[in-house]
Amino acid sequence: MDEDDYGDDDLDAIPDNTLQQLEHTAFTSTQRAKGNVFKPQQKASIQTYGNTGLSRAGNANRNGWRPPQPRKATPLPAHNAPPASVPEPPSSDYGFDDEDVIDLDEPSTVAQSTSALPTRGRTEPSPPVPARNAQFRAKPPLDPETEAAFAAADAELGAQVPEQWKHAPHLQPRADENADVSALQARLAELETEQAHLRQSEQEARNAALRKEGEIAIVRANQEKATKEYERRIAVMQKLHADEAAKQKAELEAQRKEREKMETDNRFLQHDLAQEAERTKRLTGPGKARAAPTGRVETPRKNKRTGLGDGFDDDEVRMVSPSKSREKSREQTPKVGAKRKRPAQDSPVAPLSFSRPAAEESVEQQQVVVEQVVVQDDGRYAFMQRMMNHRPYEGHERTVEALTKHAFPSNTKKSLNSLLMDDIAFSVHSSETTLPLKLSQIMLKLWRRCLEEKYFNAIYLLLDMVRCALRLELSETVVLLLEEAVPICVRTIDLVAIPVARASLYPSYASSPEYQSIQTDVAAHIDVDEMLDFLKQLCDAASLRALNVELFWRHVEFTSMLGMLNKAQPISQITTALQILATSTLTTTFGPIYQSVDEDGAQRQLKQERDTIERLTSLLFDMPEAPKDEPAYTSREIYELRIEVLGVLKALCLNEHGGLLLSQYRTAIGRLIRFLDGQVCKLYDTRPSLGLTPIPNERSIHSLLIETVNTTVRLIYHLLRTHSESINLQQRLCAVKGGYHKFLISMTRIAFSDRFVLEEGLDEEVVEAAHQILDSVLSPEEGEAIVKAVETPRGTKGTRTEKDTESEGDEAMEEEPG
Repeated sequence: MDEDDYGDDDLDAIPDNTLQQLEHTAFTSTQRAKGNVFKPQQKASIQTYGNTGLSRAGNANRNGWRPPQPRKATPLPAHNAPPASVPEPPSSDYGFDDEDVIDLDEPSTVAQSTSALPTRGRTEPSPPVPARNAQFRAKPPLDPETEAAFAAADAELGAQVPEQWKHAPHLQPRADENADVSALQARLAELETEQAHLRQSEQEARNAALRKEGEIAIVRANQEKATKEYERRIAVMQKLHADEAAKQKAELEAQRKEREKMETDNRFLQHDLAQEAERTKRLTGPGKARAAPTGRVETPRKNKRTGLGDGFDDDEVRMVSPSKSREKSREQTPKVGAKRKRPAQDSPVAPLSFSRPAAEESVEQQQVVVEQVVVQDDGRYAFMQRMMNHRPYEGHERTVEALTKHAFPSNTKKSLNSLLMDDIAFSVHSSETTLPLKLSQIMLKLWRRCLEEKYFNAIYLLLDMVRCALRLELSETVVLLLEEAVPICVRTIDLVAIPVARASLYPSYASSPEYQSIQTDVAAHIDVDEMLDFLKQLCDAASLRALNVELFWRHVEFTSMLGMLNKAQPISQITTALQILATSTLTTTFGPIYQSVDEDGAQRQLKQERDTIERLTSLLFDMPEAPKDEPAYTSREIYELRIEVLGVLKALCLNEHGGLLLSQYRTAIGRLIRFLDGQVCKLYDTRPSLGLTPIPNERSIHSLLIETVNTTVRLIYHLLRTHSESINLQQRLCAVKGGYHKFLISMTRIAFSDRFVLEEGLDEEVVEAAHQILDSVLSPEEGEAIVKAVETPRGTKGTRTEKDTESEGDEAMEEEPG
């Protein structure tokens, strides 16, 4: 509808209280219950009061305002009194129908609203009011209900100015409303805090999910790796099985063909033998005797001719042809009265021959029977000849001659040589006792007497002669001397080894006259190295049978063996003692066997075994001290000694008793880890042997270090796998200072080694064993951290590439300015 249809004169027809009624109706329809007042959020389309008065954005789209039709004037109620009855608000916004909507943007309405509202701090002057609206300026001020409507609108829109409605106390904001707003704000802050907490929980859940995904990826990778390794091993085993089956099948086929060939040859030989036997039978006839065996000696028989055996005298028999005899018999007729004796020539049967043919007899007479005499040589003459010419070393006089210069202090008139000859000459010979064994027993008897009378000058002669006598004998002969030789040998070693070990522990004893006299009077005449070599010879002979090994270690003293493992002993003697000790790993014992039958015998035996392990693991770190008159030991000698120690521990793990004993000892595994860490560190400081010309009969330092690392990892892996139920690795590593750190460093270096140059020589099985040890000990997070720590961008074990590193660097540079 066009605006020109209405004029300003139409407004004059509106009663004065019409606008007040409309505003009161609008105010009453928009009020809320107390307690629900809140501060709404400001939006772009909220209701605002501009400089021109109250306006609504939604009224712009409505039709133009039409003034209500004139109607009869109704009496107005008294001033400031509410109407008698307030009509129910219609469905419109302010309780009006579409026909009664007032557009407040109209000039007359805006002017009236502007004149009716207070200034509220406006600085711009109001525009001049046209003359046609002059009658509105003379209207009285707003009534209380109108002011209440505007005050409610300002409170709702948050545009209230302090002290704006001070002339109307009932329009001031109330305390309970502010309290409700504060409660709402507190609730809003609480909700924001809860939202932040939920966001943090969500982030933590995301991080936990990422970690789980990483763990799952690691487990899946390990599983795939294990599956591939298992498939590879199965393929290798199948291939080996197929090759072995084919090889065995070929061998069986070859053996079958060989057997068939042999059977065929046997048939031919049997056939040929039968033919030869038949031919021989035809040639020789039935009367030929068998030839005498070549190995038998027979007395030649006298050739004699036997009689015909036909009942007639042989002298009367003449060889006459049967035809002639028959002819003669026809011509002659026996006379009556003559003897009825048939002449020999008249016999119709040829004479039987019971002797050999004449040709055979002539050949047999020409053969000469030679009798062979077999002489049995038992070697006793050669043995005695060797003993008589024996010398301890080149340039020394014969031993039998040297013994003539020695005599016991109890009988100085008779030399040791005379005692030896008397025992040999007057001893009773037995079929079970050989000459070397008898001579060795005589030498041991003289040796024991030397120890009893403390005459040590001739011991080296007796020892060397016993070793020479047993050098070519079998182990069955040598083990017969265990009960006599082992105690004598151990007792002789103790005379020198025990004082040396005691002097290393007590410096005051090293400077005492007793120790000096032992070094001068005893050690000068006893060669401990030779004694240990003889003891090792006995041990090697006994090691072929478990009963002999047990017998050997029953005669070895524990204190003697423990003293030989002291670092103060020469390194050669420690090495020999370790080689002997390696044979003592029996199914129920280790080391010397405690012989007492007391109730605490088992506890004493267990204590001895633990003390031996303590000394062995200590030798992995102890530095042997060379004698004063000898140069210091080289690194090669020390590494070879430690390899011997690891050899004893390796032999200890070959049976259940030894492995359990080593796994249950408190510091054994920790010391092995500490030793492994030290060897790996030395490996990177040692000159590699790759590309160098090897020295004949001599190993390089690098190869010795590699062997120690390989053996130690194998030992640890065997103990952790076989005796895992009795090993608490964390507790065992705490027994050594920095044990867990050394464990991680050494095992990680081995597990992630490339086996090039410095690491060349590490076995693939050792690297795989180190991987499995780390997997069984570390958690997935620790394993992932170790992988990140050891991998490099260009390394063969790394997963990151140089391109990834450059991209990370570019991202860091882009983020740096921010």
